[in-house]
Amino acid sequence: MKRIQSKTELHHNRRGIAILWLVIWGSLFLTFFCVLLEIATLWQAQVELNNALDSATLAAVREWDTSGLGSTEIPRNVGVAYAAANPILGTPVGLNPNFQPVNPNGNDSFNGDLVFGGLTALTRPNSLDPAALAPATFPAVRAQITVPVQGFCSTLFGFSFLNVSASSIAYVNTVNGQPALVSVGP
Repeated sequence: MKRIQSKTELHHNRRGIAILWLVIWGSLFLTFFCVLLEIATLWQAQVELNNALDSATLAAVREWDTSGLGSTEIPRNVGVAYAAANPILGTPVGLNPNFQPVNPNGNDSFNGDLVFGGLTALTRPNSLDPAALAPATFPAVRAQITVPVQGFCSTLFGFSFLNVSASSIAYVNTVNGQPALVSVGP
């Protein structure tokens, strides 16, 4: 003889399905929230890094121009100090001064964090010539760095794979003597 199921037994069997759906949707919402939070953290870090490098290049090129375009040791230290004063998500930016007094414009490497040189043109594509002597061209400073970012969810789960990069070029306008930023890129 076949037993007839009552409605209470049917609802009792469906309770497990509701918990399964709750687990699936809950994990999807948590993943979406973490991704959204990481994107917002990256965006904030990128803006803060751009601001730090802009202030570092403007301060360094201003100091270099004020000192008569001689040694770049003090202007480099000024640029490093300005970068450190503008933290990325609470962490100071650690620029390497990239100083070697015997090389052109005191650059230890032409791909360093702070590179002093001459800007060949104010129109795009603009490029910084690290070996150019400043009086022959527009005196300029380039700062570039890649910084690891520790986001909220990556801290929560114990791993970090996020980095932000930025580059900034500032030059001294020889007409009015004021430093200005150059937009980097094509």
